[in-house]
Amino acid sequence: MLTIWLCVSHASAQATISADSTKVTTSMFTLDAGYGSQRDTYVSPIAYNGPHFRVAYANMCRNHASRWCRIMEGGVDYELTHNPAGNHTMHALLADFKWAGMRSWSNVPWQKFAVMVGPMAQFRGGVLYNTNNSNNVVSARINVAAGVNAMASYSTTLWKRAITLNYEMSLPVLGAFFSPEYDEAYYEIYVGNRKNLAHFGWWGNRFDITNYLYADYAIGANTVLRIGYRNRVESSNVCHITTRAFSHSLVIGIGCNLMSTKKRK
Repeated sequence: MLTIWLCVSHASAQATISADSTKVTTSMFTLDAGYGSQRDTYVSPIAYNGPHFRVAYANMCRNHASRWCRIMEGGVDYELTHNPAGNHTMHALLADFKWAGMRSWSNVPWQKFAVMVGPMAQFRGGVLYNTNNSNNVVSARINVAAGVNAMASYSTTLWKRAITLNYEMSLPVLGAFFSPEYDEAYYEIYVGNRKNLAHFGWWGNRFDITNYLYADYAIGANTVLRIGYRNRVESSNVCHITTRAFSHSLVIGIGCNLMSTKKRK
Protein backbone atom coordinates (compact mmCIF):
# COMPACT_ATOMS: atom_id res chain seq x y z
CA MET A 1 0.00 0.00 0.00
CA LEU A 2 2.89 2.38 0.80
CA THR A 3 4.48 1.64 -2.60
CA ILE A 4 1.17 2.32 -4.42
CA TRP A 5 0.67 5.57 -2.48
CA LEU A 6 4.18 6.75 -3.36
CA CYS A 7 3.64 5.95 -7.07
CA VAL A 8 0.32 7.79 -7.15
CA SER A 9 1.79 10.80 -5.32
CA HIS A 10 4.74 10.90 -7.72
CA ALA A 11 2.45 10.74 -10.76
CA SER A 12 0.20 13.47 -9.36
CA ALA A 13 3.18 15.69 -8.64
CA GLN A 14 4.54 15.22 -12.16
CA ALA A 15 1.12 16.04 -13.64
CA THR A 16 0.89 19.17 -11.49
CA ILE A 17 4.36 20.32 -12.47
CA SER A 18 3.62 19.83 -16.18
CA ALA A 19 0.25 21.58 -15.98
CA ASP A 20 1.69 24.54 -14.05
CA SER A 21 4.42 25.08 -16.67
CA THR A 22 2.14 24.73 -19.68
CA LYS A 23 2.15 27.45 -22.36
CA VAL A 24 -0.54 27.70 -25.01
CA THR A 25 0.36 29.70 -28.13
CA THR A 26 -2.26 30.78 -30.67
CA SER A 27 -1.06 31.94 -34.10
CA MET A 28 -3.73 33.59 -36.24
CA PHE A 29 -3.93 35.09 -39.74
CA THR A 30 -6.93 37.39 -40.24
CA LEU A 31 -8.60 39.32 -43.05
CA ASP A 32 -10.83 42.34 -42.37
CA ALA A 33 -13.38 43.79 -44.78
CA GLY A 34 -15.76 46.62 -44.03
CA TYR A 35 -16.31 50.37 -44.11
CA GLY A 36 -13.92 53.22 -43.31
CA SER A 37 -13.89 57.01 -43.10
CA GLN A 38 -10.97 59.46 -43.27
CA ARG A 39 -11.01 63.18 -42.52
CA ASP A 40 -7.70 65.04 -42.56
CA THR A 41 -7.95 68.82 -42.89
CA TYR A 42 -4.35 68.97 -44.16
CA VAL A 43 -5.51 67.47 -47.47
CA SER A 44 -9.28 68.12 -47.39
CA PRO A 45 -11.81 69.78 -45.04
CA ILE A 46 -14.42 67.07 -45.71
CA ALA A 47 -14.55 63.36 -44.88
CA TYR A 48 -13.85 60.64 -47.45
CA ASN A 49 -15.65 57.32 -47.09
CA GLY A 50 -15.20 53.93 -48.71
CA PRO A 51 -14.31 50.24 -48.31
CA HIS A 52 -11.82 49.18 -45.66
CA PHE A 53 -9.51 46.15 -45.80
CA ARG A 54 -6.92 44.77 -43.39
CA VAL A 55 -4.50 41.84 -43.39
CA ALA A 56 -2.97 40.92 -40.02
CA TYR A 57 -1.06 38.31 -38.07
CA ALA A 58 -1.40 37.85 -34.30
CA ASN A 59 0.45 35.66 -31.83
CA MET A 60 -0.91 35.13 -28.31
CA CYS A 61 0.91 33.10 -25.65
CA ARG A 62 -0.67 32.15 -22.33
CA ASN A 63 1.48 30.99 -19.41
CA HIS A 64 -0.56 28.90 -16.98
CA ALA A 65 2.01 29.15 -14.21
CA SER A 66 2.27 32.93 -14.00
CA ARG A 67 -1.21 33.75 -15.37
CA TRP A 68 0.42 36.15 -17.86
CA CYS A 69 -0.68 36.51 -21.46
CA ARG A 70 1.49 38.06 -24.17
CA ILE A 71 0.07 39.39 -27.45
CA MET A 72 1.96 40.54 -30.54
CA GLU A 73 0.00 41.73 -33.56
CA GLY A 74 0.94 43.40 -36.83
CA GLY A 75 -1.22 44.41 -39.76
CA VAL A 76 -1.71 46.56 -42.84
CA ASP A 77 -4.86 48.60 -43.56
CA TYR A 78 -5.98 49.93 -46.94
CA GLU A 79 -8.94 52.18 -47.69
CA LEU A 80 -10.18 53.43 -51.07
CA THR A 81 -12.29 56.42 -50.09
CA HIS A 82 -14.32 59.02 -52.02
CA ASN A 83 -15.76 62.43 -51.23
CA PRO A 84 -19.55 62.80 -50.83
CA ALA A 85 -19.93 63.84 -54.50
CA GLY A 86 -18.03 60.75 -55.62
CA ASN A 87 -15.72 62.62 -58.01
CA HIS A 88 -12.55 62.73 -55.82
CA THR A 89 -10.56 59.76 -54.51
CA MET A 90 -8.21 59.37 -51.56
CA HIS A 91 -6.10 56.31 -50.74
CA ALA A 92 -5.14 55.41 -47.17
CA LEU A 93 -2.36 52.90 -46.47
CA LEU A 94 -1.46 52.34 -42.81
CA ALA A 95 0.56 49.72 -40.95
CA ASP A 96 0.70 48.99 -37.23
CA PHE A 97 2.38 46.79 -34.64
CA LYS A 98 1.25 46.14 -31.08
CA TRP A 99 2.79 44.38 -28.09
CA ALA A 100 0.80 43.80 -24.92
CA GLY A 101 1.31 41.87 -21.70
CA MET A 102 -1.74 41.10 -19.59
CA ARG A 103 -2.29 39.26 -16.31
CA SER A 104 -5.42 37.34 -15.43
CA TRP A 105 -7.50 38.63 -12.53
CA SER A 106 -9.01 35.21 -11.95
CA ASN A 107 -8.00 33.30 -8.81
CA VAL A 108 -7.92 30.08 -10.84
CA PRO A 109 -5.71 30.52 -13.96
CA TRP A 110 -7.55 30.40 -17.27
CA GLN A 111 -10.85 29.17 -15.90
CA LYS A 112 -14.08 29.26 -17.90
CA PHE A 113 -14.34 33.05 -17.59
CA ALA A 114 -11.23 35.23 -17.40
CA VAL A 115 -10.48 38.96 -17.33
CA MET A 116 -6.99 40.18 -18.22
CA VAL A 117 -5.45 43.67 -18.08
CA GLY A 118 -1.93 44.93 -18.71
CA PRO A 119 0.37 47.44 -20.44
CA MET A 120 0.60 47.92 -24.19
CA ALA A 121 3.00 49.54 -26.67
CA GLN A 122 1.83 50.46 -30.17
CA PHE A 123 3.23 51.88 -33.39
CA ARG A 124 1.07 53.03 -36.27
CA GLY A 125 2.16 54.81 -39.42
CA GLY A 126 1.32 55.31 -43.05
CA VAL A 127 0.15 57.80 -45.61
CA LEU A 128 -3.00 59.38 -47.07
CA TYR A 129 -2.83 60.26 -50.78
CA ASN A 130 -5.38 62.58 -52.37
CA THR A 131 -5.20 62.15 -56.14
CA ASN A 132 -6.94 65.46 -56.92
CA ASN A 133 -4.85 67.92 -54.91
CA SER A 134 -2.18 69.98 -56.66
CA ASN A 135 -0.29 71.24 -53.59
CA ASN A 136 -0.91 69.20 -50.42
CA VAL A 137 -1.19 65.77 -52.01
CA VAL A 138 0.07 63.56 -49.17
CA SER A 139 -0.48 63.46 -45.43
CA ALA A 140 1.89 61.27 -43.39
CA ARG A 141 0.82 59.47 -40.21
CA ILE A 142 3.34 58.39 -37.55
CA ASN A 143 2.25 57.59 -34.01
CA VAL A 144 3.99 55.82 -31.12
CA ALA A 145 2.05 55.27 -27.92
CA ALA A 146 1.84 53.34 -24.66
CA GLY A 147 -1.39 52.44 -23.00
CA VAL A 148 -3.65 49.70 -21.68
CA ASN A 149 -4.79 46.44 -23.24
CA ALA A 150 -7.68 44.50 -21.70
CA MET A 151 -9.47 41.28 -22.58
CA ALA A 152 -12.44 39.30 -21.34
CA SER A 153 -12.87 35.69 -22.50
CA TYR A 154 -15.49 33.00 -21.97
CA SER A 155 -14.91 29.36 -22.91
CA THR A 156 -17.67 26.86 -23.64
CA THR A 157 -18.63 24.22 -26.23
CA LEU A 158 -20.72 24.37 -29.39
CA TRP A 159 -21.68 21.21 -31.31
CA LYS A 160 -19.28 19.26 -29.06
CA ARG A 161 -16.33 21.46 -29.99
CA ALA A 162 -14.55 24.12 -27.97
CA ILE A 163 -15.41 27.76 -28.60
CA THR A 164 -14.04 30.86 -26.89
CA LEU A 165 -15.76 34.24 -26.97
CA ASN A 166 -13.39 37.20 -26.56
CA TYR A 167 -13.60 40.95 -26.26
CA GLU A 168 -10.32 42.89 -26.52
CA MET A 169 -9.80 46.63 -26.09
CA SER A 170 -6.62 48.57 -26.93
CA LEU A 171 -6.44 52.08 -25.48
CA PRO A 172 -3.31 54.24 -26.01
CA VAL A 173 -2.79 56.79 -23.23
CA LEU A 174 0.49 58.66 -23.81
CA GLY A 175 2.83 58.90 -26.77
CA ALA A 176 4.24 61.02 -29.57
CA PHE A 177 3.00 61.67 -33.09
CA PHE A 178 4.01 63.52 -36.23
CA SER A 179 2.18 66.54 -37.63
CA PRO A 180 3.36 69.46 -39.80
CA GLU A 181 2.38 73.05 -39.12
CA TYR A 182 -0.82 74.41 -40.61
CA ASP A 183 -0.34 75.05 -44.35
CA GLU A 184 3.28 73.82 -44.21
CA ALA A 185 4.27 71.91 -47.34
CA TYR A 186 6.34 68.76 -47.12
CA TYR A 187 8.84 70.40 -49.46
CA GLU A 188 9.58 72.92 -46.69
CA ILE A 189 10.31 70.02 -44.35
CA TYR A 190 12.54 68.44 -47.00
CA VAL A 191 14.65 71.60 -47.42
CA GLY A 192 15.23 71.96 -43.66
CA ASN A 193 12.22 73.36 -41.81
CA ARG A 194 11.89 70.52 -39.28
CA LYS A 195 10.86 72.39 -36.14
CA ASN A 196 7.74 71.46 -34.19
CA LEU A 197 7.04 68.25 -36.13
CA ALA A 198 6.88 65.85 -33.16
CA HIS A 199 4.09 66.39 -30.66
CA PHE A 200 3.40 64.90 -27.25
CA GLY A 201 0.21 62.86 -27.50
CA TRP A 202 -2.39 62.56 -24.76
CA TRP A 203 -6.16 62.49 -24.56
CA GLY A 204 -6.28 66.28 -24.86
CA ASN A 205 -4.96 66.31 -28.44
CA ARG A 206 -5.14 62.66 -29.54
CA PHE A 207 -7.52 59.81 -28.77
CA ASP A 208 -7.41 56.29 -30.22
CA ILE A 209 -9.29 53.14 -29.29
CA THR A 210 -9.74 49.71 -30.87
CA ASN A 211 -12.59 47.35 -29.97
CA TYR A 212 -12.26 43.74 -31.08
CA LEU A 213 -15.03 41.17 -30.53
CA TYR A 214 -14.43 37.66 -31.87
CA ALA A 215 -15.09 33.95 -31.42
CA ASP A 216 -12.48 31.19 -31.83
CA TYR A 217 -14.02 27.85 -32.83
CA ALA A 218 -12.02 24.61 -32.88
CA ILE A 219 -12.52 22.88 -36.24
CA GLY A 220 -9.73 20.34 -35.77
CA ALA A 221 -7.22 19.02 -33.26
CA ASN A 222 -5.22 22.26 -33.35
CA THR A 223 -6.96 24.33 -36.05
CA VAL A 224 -9.03 27.34 -35.04
CA LEU A 225 -11.54 29.36 -37.09
CA ARG A 226 -12.06 32.98 -36.05
CA ILE A 227 -15.06 35.17 -36.84
CA GLY A 228 -15.38 38.62 -35.34
CA TYR A 229 -15.91 42.37 -35.57
CA ARG A 230 -13.29 45.11 -35.26
CA ASN A 231 -13.87 48.81 -34.69
CA ARG A 232 -11.08 51.40 -34.68
CA VAL A 233 -11.38 55.12 -33.87
CA GLU A 234 -8.50 57.58 -34.31
CA SER A 235 -8.52 61.35 -33.82
CA SER A 236 -6.08 64.21 -33.31
CA ASN A 237 -6.16 67.99 -33.13
CA VAL A 238 -2.87 69.91 -33.23
CA CYS A 239 -1.46 72.91 -35.16
CA HIS A 240 -5.02 73.70 -36.37
CA ILE A 241 -5.04 70.37 -38.23
CA THR A 242 -7.83 67.95 -37.37
CA THR A 243 -7.91 64.25 -38.21
CA ARG A 244 -10.84 61.89 -37.72
CA ALA A 245 -10.77 58.24 -38.82
CA PHE A 246 -12.90 55.24 -37.99
CA SER A 247 -13.58 51.81 -39.43
CA HIS A 248 -16.03 48.95 -38.95
CA SER A 249 -15.07 45.56 -40.34
CA LEU A 250 -15.94 41.89 -40.33
CA VAL A 251 -12.99 39.66 -39.36
CA ILE A 252 -12.36 36.15 -40.67
CA GLY A 253 -9.24 34.22 -39.65
CA ILE A 254 -7.60 30.83 -39.50
CA GLY A 255 -4.96 29.73 -37.03
CA CYS A 256 -3.67 27.03 -34.75
CA ASN A 257 -3.13 26.31 -31.05
CA LEU A 258 0.21 24.92 -29.92
CA MET A 259 0.83 23.62 -26.40
CA SER A 260 4.26 23.23 -24.78
CA THR A 261 5.15 21.94 -21.31
CA LYS A 262 8.34 22.25 -19.30
CA LYS A 263 9.06 20.18 -16.22
CA ARG A 264 10.72 21.91 -13.29
CA LYS A 265 12.25 20.58 -10.09
